[in-house]
Amino acid sequence: MADADLFGQVRITESGAVCLGRSVVCDGFESGFHAAAFTHIHHDHIGNKFETCMHHYPVYTSKITGDLLEAITEDTYSRRTQFRMIDYDTSHGIQFDGHMDYLKLLESSHMLGSSQVLVVTHDGLRILYSGDISPQDRPPKCDVLAIDSTHGNPNLDKKIDSGSMERRLIDAVMENIASQKPVCIHAHRGKLQHLMHLLSEHGEMPDDVSFLASKIDIRVAKIYRKYNYGIRDLVDLHEYEGEEITTGDLPWIEFTASMGHTPRERKGRVSRIAVSGSYGSVVMQQDSKNIWVASDEHAEFTDILKYVKAAEPRAVVTDGSRTSNGLTLANAIKSDLGIESRHMPS
Repeated sequence: MADADLFGQVRITESGAVCLGRSVVCDGFESGFHAAAFTHIHHDHIGNKFETCMHHYPVYTSKITGDLLEAITEDTYSRRTQFRMIDYDTSHGIQFDGHMDYLKLLESSHMLGSSQVLVVTHDGLRILYSGDISPQDRPPKCDVLAIDSTHGNPNLDKKIDSGSMERRLIDAVMENIASQKPVCIHAHRGKLQHLMHLLSEHGEMPDDVSFLASKIDIRVAKIYRKYNYGIRDLVDLHEYEGEEITTGDLPWIEFTASMGHTPRERKGRVSRIAVSGSYGSVVMQQDSKNIWVASDEHAEFTDILKYVKAAEPRAVVTDGSRTSNGLTLANAIKSDLGIESRHMPS
């Protein structure tokens, strides 16, 4: 197939659906396809299209993502015939129009259960969708690559690694606890449970410091424990015990997946730590009551280019449906790596 025709093998819609070949749509719904794959549980990837897809074709996720979905929704998707929770690195045939494409999920380090999606078409073309990737991820070789563009701008390369940022965050939490002041940590699901784990394992965390969360995040933490993340017992914020703790004299830590101010923060008793994406080269900002930390599990600009180079694609499509950096990244891939690249939706 000529390189110019390869761009016809990937289409990214305004709603964020990533269409691979003629058989598989990822992280969204699009009619006319024969299977869907969802890479992880974050709302900008799974949204409200998950249920729609199951009314039209089989839906594939990793086994861990399936467990997390069930924890969040309290549904039993595993009992539905359309829902396929599959192992990493196993091929599954997608039959259509007398042809057979093959779908494979590859593990990603973006969060627990996240995946890259590889489709090998009936005529041998290898189409890869990165999903959200972390700096540690390495791709398989492919002919066409659809790549995440969240940090697809050189201005978003941080000047410090995520491990150092996490150590600073933990230090900030421990300083508040030592001063007998409660803390509320805001982060996306996945990152939130990762921070629960780090603080649970921290050797200087006092045993009498309670960890509080919503019912949903307590259920999600249970799945993390299932996959060997040590997280201490969590107290439901909205039960009587949680109310007693938050009105008592001992310090405590609240974990929330919302970025909005909590009732405890609005009363001024709590130090707020908000963990979000990149702020460019700025890695931490602080005032008397708030700390903002730039720390997530998205690959930085330099790491994205390394990922693309390692995949050795002949054509690259950058995902501009979830970020404004798709065009910048497409231009950088073409100029820096010499690989034909376009952003979609254009």
